Amino acid sequence: MVTLKGRLGDRLIEKGRLTEAQLEVALGEQKRAHRALGEILVSLAFCTHEDILELLAEDMGLPFLREQDVQVDPLIASTLDADFVRETQSFPYSLVDGTLRIVMVSPDDPHCVARVRERFPYPLDVAITSERVIKSLTRGHLESAESVVAKIFQELQALHADEHVDYPVEALTEAVLLDGINRGATDIHVEPEERICRIRYRIDGVLHTGENLPQGVTAAVVSRIKIMSSLDISERRRPQDGRLSMLVGDHQIDMRVSVMPCTYGENVVLRILDRSGGCMKLGSLGISSQYQRLLQRIIQRPHGLFLVTGPTGSGKTTTLYSMLSMIDATERNVATVEDPVEYRMPLLRQSQVDPSIGFNFHSGLRALLRQDPDVILIGEIRDQETADMAIKASMTGHLVLSTLHTNSALGVIPRLADIGIEPFMIEDSLIGALGQRLVRRVCDSCAQLVPPTDVELRWLGREVEHLRRGAGCDRCNGSGLAGRTVLAELFVPDDSMADALRTGSGLGTLQQLAKQQGFQSLEDDGRRLVSAGVTTMEEILRVNASHRLTLEERGDV
Repeated sequence: MVTLKGRLGDRLIEKGRLTEAQLEVALGEQKRAHRALGEILVSLAFCTHEDILELLAEDMGLPFLREQDVQVDPLIASTLDADFVRETQSFPYSLVDGTLRIVMVSPDDPHCVARVRERFPYPLDVAITSERVIKSLTRGHLESAESVVAKIFQELQALHADEHVDYPVEALTEAVLLDGINRGATDIHVEPEERICRIRYRIDGVLHTGENLPQGVTAAVVSRIKIMSSLDISERRRPQDGRLSMLVGDHQIDMRVSVMPCTYGENVVLRILDRSGGCMKLGSLGISSQYQRLLQRIIQRPHGLFLVTGPTGSGKTTTLYSMLSMIDATERNVATVEDPVEYRMPLLRQSQVDPSIGFNFHSGLRALLRQDPDVILIGEIRDQETADMAIKASMTGHLVLSTLHTNSALGVIPRLADIGIEPFMIEDSLIGALGQRLVRRVCDSCAQLVPPTDVELRWLGREVEHLRRGAGCDRCNGSGLAGRTVLAELFVPDDSMADALRTGSGLGTLQQLAKQQGFQSLEDDGRRLVSAGVTTMEEILRVNASHRLTLEERGDV
């Protein structure tokens, strides 16, 4: 923790990053644990390390930059090496008018500053950032993208050029997992085929091919994954689910493992859950400022039901936890029932369902209602029983948050009706629904300003001088897209829609009424993102395409 001028708690309260109640809890914990107040505040998730560093930057008269504020010039990055960045905890990122712009963790450390000046003979424009940002910039711009699996194969080939190769199964399995983690994958696929074992990584929602394994080592690698996940290695005829954990640097990485028998062996999919990142703040997700303000007001409601919708892997749980992070959990009892618990937060009572012992969402919610909760998060509404209990809980003084699988925010109305919820109960309880997708962002390292095409102008419906598009570089694997942001639509019914909701009006009627009150669809939000240069029209259409073929698509056949 850093040394600041003035009282840390008072300054955080002045900036709106902390409440009086939270400060009292932290001070009480400090008396018992005898730890620094800043460390306690961060461990309780009352504020972030970045919030404290921002105060330090203010004391030193320097700007504080987050990762999205640092636009790295590839020419400057090409002059750096990872060892220099780690040693100095600094990252020079651009040269403007003969002045080198640089972010540093400790700009008051004379050794680090001297090392930077020794290497770069320019005046310095210094800003403060966190160690997490330095690591992320290093990983994204400097570390080699060479596959760990490929390195093992190269070493084996050099040692056993003309001999039978005895593959190191443990090292090879760990290398497959490390490649996925290093490439920022959300899922790792191990897919046995007739002659090879195909390895694929889902990165930014799209599958990318990794280094394939020889067919002869497939069964051993799968068995090793099953051992790491505490699964039965002798059972190869039935699906199995498990979990494994591994330490990568100073990050604890958990993985949810699914094993499925298939034609040529067992197919394995590992979902990567990085606990070290913590819960993201609502403002960092990419949701528009207007929607952020509405969500902040929704989370303060005393009761009601709020749903987040979208396909699997669209970030629904992340959004809900970002909303929970805005609740003062010292004054409200917040509890969750999930499958699995993907984020761990202090002061929240979090439970994981286990269907094998009869502990499902319905039974978990029933038990939870006896725990005197104020706010309840249900991982997913899957059936009529859970939906009915969630609705009734929201009508008896609880704020209930959950996810539902529909294609749009407005789709929650007919979906709840299909499950078996009476329309008048939906009208009495529903605060609103957020529909969302994740779209890939234009890569900042190779982004270029390009004139819009006629098709883009027609789709945008207005004149724009230029749009951003990635040319393709090592960081984005030549795709021109790196990282993801949220594409969202927020449906919050008002009194003018009460009759339509209560009488179970069709989706067409609801869409007309919603549009009259200013509802913006996913495509409308996509136009905002494309106009702002965040993503491209093709990316919006890729993730938001209808399940029905358009007239143009039919005409091309």
